[in-house]
Amino acid sequence: MRCLRFYIIIVCVTTCGALAYTAHGAGVQKTFPDTSVLRLWIKTADNYFEANKYDSAEYYLKRAGDLAGQKHLDKYYLEYTARYARLLFKQLRYKEALKISQQQLKLALRINDIKSAANAYNNISIQYRVLGNLELAADNMIKALKVSEKLNEPGLLRRYYSNLASIFLDLKDNKNSLYYARKSYDIALQSKDSTQISLSIINLAISEVNNNQINQAIVHLDQLKSISEKLKDSLMIVDASINLGDIYNKQGQFSKALKLYEKALNILKRNPSTDYEMYTLFGLANCYTSLKDYAKAEHYFNKTLGYAGKLMPKNDLKEVYVLGAEIFENNGRPAMALGYYKKYAALNDSILTAHTEKVTHELEIKYQTSLKEQAIDKQKLQISEKNIQLQRSKKYVAFSIAAVILLAAISVIVYMVSRYKNQSIELSLLKSQIHPHFLFNTLNNLYALSLKKSDESPRVVMGLAEILKYILYECNSPLVSLQQEIYIIERYIELERIRYKNTLEVNVSIQGDISNCKIVPLLLLPLVENSFKHGISKLEEDGWINIEVNIADQWLTFKISNNKPVTNIATRRSSKYGNIGLYNIKKRLNILYRHKHAIDIVDEEDIFIVLLKVNLKESNRLNIFKR
Repeated sequence: MRCLRFYIIIVCVTTCGALAYTAHGAGVQKTFPDTSVLRLWIKTADNYFEANKYDSAEYYLKRAGDLAGQKHLDKYYLEYTARYARLLFKQLRYKEALKISQQQLKLALRINDIKSAANAYNNISIQYRVLGNLELAADNMIKALKVSEKLNEPGLLRRYYSNLASIFLDLKDNKNSLYYARKSYDIALQSKDSTQISLSIINLAISEVNNNQINQAIVHLDQLKSISEKLKDSLMIVDASINLGDIYNKQGQFSKALKLYEKALNILKRNPSTDYEMYTLFGLANCYTSLKDYAKAEHYFNKTLGYAGKLMPKNDLKEVYVLGAEIFENNGRPAMALGYYKKYAALNDSILTAHTEKVTHELEIKYQTSLKEQAIDKQKLQISEKNIQLQRSKKYVAFSIAAVILLAAISVIVYMVSRYKNQSIELSLLKSQIHPHFLFNTLNNLYALSLKKSDESPRVVMGLAEILKYILYECNSPLVSLQQEIYIIERYIELERIRYKNTLEVNVSIQGDISNCKIVPLLLLPLVENSFKHGISKLEEDGWINIEVNIADQWLTFKISNNKPVTNIATRRSSKYGNIGLYNIKKRLNILYRHKHAIDIVDEEDIFIVLLKVNLKESNRLNIFKR
């Protein structure tokens, strides 16, 4: 039930902030001379937004927001926050959108604007959902429901129930997803609005399939087809046809499935849609694989692959790679099959590793705790025995031992002071190598954009300035917030996205609370630079980078993997992949986190992985390097 989710995503994006304040009109507040200017700026921003000129739209929205804030025009400021959150969401700047929506909620609650508060909770929920924090997404959507119940607006309730059903689908909570999808559907039936009914059927059918209520799902999908034909909504007809085809394919009714897929393709010839065509082709490839007609299956699979890498969500893309492996294995091409299995493994690793590592960490923590308890008991016993021996010893022996210990302690202190002084100098030298390395890479990107006279050049300059400010001022401290370090990495990735445009996919996953964690500055950024400089920049095809950050029991696990050009074994052995950056990191780790870190590097034919683990408890002792 993949394509059915497509309409829900569209609704989420377009309504994230769109419901707010269209009804305020002339009665917003008392008329001020400034309000006409505000309306003009907001309208101008809307026009730029519709034309996909997001930088210009952002410029006018910020001007409107600044003026509304200065003049305390609360209703206009709410309108600004709703539109700005929608703009940021459209640009995939989810964390920034979340902050703006939180401002919207705070103001709406303060002035007791119930509808705006409900809208803000909805927007916050959608942003948490795309950021992967599904529990907070569900919590905020439930709050949106509770607030909207006071408004007596069934349309809002239906939409929030549908959104909550989508969140529970992501949480694999089939029971709750079906419950809320049915509530949304019931409200839509009462409204007798065909469009609302069709939108509610989407989540309902998915939930019914997940709850093994296949016959009911078929009935509702047929209803969706009927409504779509009356509305002459060709894409929704395609949507229903594809998902009915998927159900019949799983039931072994291949002739029915093929007819539905062919019907969808015929409609798409008249009304093209890349997303729907991609899933239709995949359905045909899947169906012919089930029929063991691997020649036709390969034909449709190759067509699917042209779209899937760029457009398909990861969970669906995993199915594509597994299907490709099966097709090529049965077509007598094991090398191709192995290639798709490897792609599946790499993608599956990026999706599931965070959860696996969390479970592993929990088991490791229990094991280490058990070991510590045993060690403490053993130490207590040894201390007891030593105390008894000391009491039986003569006083002069005790004095002699104390003198030896004192001399040894003095020697150790002298040695440690000398050692830390030398290490502090070495650390300064290592950090001084990081700065030029970063500047060299980023300025090269800016130079390339300047040659093309790209409109993105000013944005790169601003991004570079933000990162340099961090390097020059924040990195003088021995420790920085891990959250700050991750934020700078995200800014760096934004700069690289501008350079590579649609040929690059970067996924960042964060598990655990990073807000209170400290780490030495610029420890992680060189790893990200290496992935771009030595991997992605050398590819002739699309590239991908997966970054996973996990915090558990004060251990930081940072994993970064990327694809790279395929090279022969001799070339790989002679090359020094990311030599400067990795060398610096290893040296700094050996000084700052000695015996409290682990770094593993996997350099295979077409993939490069670095797994770094650091005990953040050790960060407390780094204050010795303060000057």
